[in-house]
Amino acid sequence: MVSEKPYTVIRFTGNNATINQLWHEARNKGVGGSDVAKIMGISSFGTPKDVWDEKTGRVIPEDISDKPAILVGNALEDVVRKWFQRQHPELEVQQVHGMLRSKTRPWAQASLDGRCRVLGTKRNDPANYAVLECKTCSEFRAADWEDGVPDYYLTQVTHYLSVTGWPKAYVVVLIGNREFREFTVERDEQDIAAVDKAVDDFWHLVETNQMPQLTGTDVDRVQEQQPYPEGFEQVEDTDFDQLSALYDSYAQAESDARKSKAKIADRLKQLVGGDREGLVSPHWQVGYRTIHFKEQAARPAKPAYDQRRFYVKQLKENN
Repeated sequence: MVSEKPYTVIRFTGNNATINQLWHEARNKGVGGSDVAKIMGISSFGTPKDVWDEKTGRVIPEDISDKPAILVGNALEDVVRKWFQRQHPELEVQQVHGMLRSKTRPWAQASLDGRCRVLGTKRNDPANYAVLECKTCSEFRAADWEDGVPDYYLTQVTHYLSVTGWPKAYVVVLIGNREFREFTVERDEQDIAAVDKAVDDFWHLVETNQMPQLTGTDVDRVQEQQPYPEGFEQVEDTDFDQLSALYDSYAQAESDARKSKAKIADRLKQLVGGDREGLVSPHWQVGYRTIHFKEQAARPAKPAYDQRRFYVKQLKENN
């Protein structure tokens, strides 16, 4: 028996500027895939409050459609999609035009890079389809992909599987414009339930105009703004004291480790000496390599300025 599609397709018409405007307006009426990692607190590109500010209209999202990185990424999306199609002649790969919106959770939305179907299978059976997600990244982020799809993209794909009801997704990344990598993400109902709960809880905060809990990044931003917050407030909280003590112990351990590392490096350098490139054993190689730095124009001196820095300090007890 063929099940009904669990989503509706929102299509946009007009010139490029009009379509872009309509897409952004529709995007603010729900949660898209790129919002999920921010909502779940695992994105370096934003926090739950950043998304909340946008969805509640407190902040107008910056239009980054003409940024060089976005333009290049959009252009390469088709390159990645075509590469994937060549690797899989058994699949029909189509670009998805429009935004998918869940019928049961209309705030859950998905803008897919593509959809796949095994040739010869029924078109009206959702079980025959898969999400295609195309990514690009610089070589500096290549390590993020060593163990599979990074969590900040895995949550996005899981959200798409929730909206579409499809059984799996293909994720393809072009790293440094030189290497393609392909991953398959199978549908996992526990992962979907976790993402759905995070999205639903967040959207409840939007609808009830309740600000989400601030992250450390949010607090840093507040502290950097002038006028600065009021002075210190007395607190009696065991967790506060334990966290502060842990932070201090780790900071001391980090400092000790740096000093120990420097001493060991100095001893190893003495062993290498000045008349060889380095030393090698069956297990380790230690030596020097030449790193070339390109010439840079002298930068003008910065004027004096203040900067807020986080610190933890143990207070002496009064006798």
